[in-house]
Amino acid sequence: MTTEERQDVFVVDDHAVVRVGVRSFLEGTGRFRVVAEASSLTEARMRMSTLPESTTFLIADMQLKGGSGIDIIREARLREPPLEVIVLTSFPSARILRRALAIGARGFVLKEAGGGALLEALEWAQKGHIYLDPRLGEAIVDALVFPDNVDRQASEERLLTLLADGLTDRDIARILSKPQATVSRDISLLLKRMGVTSRAAAVSAALRRGLLV
Repeated sequence: MTTEERQDVFVVDDHAVVRVGVRSFLEGTGRFRVVAEASSLTEARMRMSTLPESTTFLIADMQLKGGSGIDIIREARLREPPLEVIVLTSFPSARILRRALAIGARGFVLKEAGGGALLEALEWAQKGHIYLDPRLGEAIVDALVFPDNVDRQASEERLLTLLADGLTDRDIARILSKPQATVSRDISLLLKRMGVTSRAAAVSAALRRGLLV
């Protein structure tokens, strides 16, 4: 594979040794090229605005200096074209990872897993699938799964999470990779099922019922 055919990657982690290790492994495969790195939320946002259009992936930790990795994941998914996001973490939390999944993360890999798991996660994300590191543990994996085509409740929780972030129908459609008209219809049906007339009321009701994490 030539340099021109490599997939471009943006790596965000507050530990330099992690960033160096990820870069070394990915570029050593001959299939990827790290085009930018950041160690904090502020730096990640600056780098995001200047990424090459060819950038395909974001690999990010959830714990960053100055804020949460959730914020940079959201920006990565709203970017045009959106980035496929892999969460690389040392401290798995079902609550945080579930939120990351809701806003568009494609994979979760423990830092201790090694390069093979990261490579597999990138391959799955490129095909539009979600990769969950088996080392996360059965309880966390079960909590993360959103069977949208089977379980309506899980799909509604995901919509509510995005509404709570104040996103527009257009932004939600980009994150979910759905037509905007479909998203608008789904939101209208959700409000009707919840017995409310506004998005703010739906979010408020969801918080009271413990539906949002």
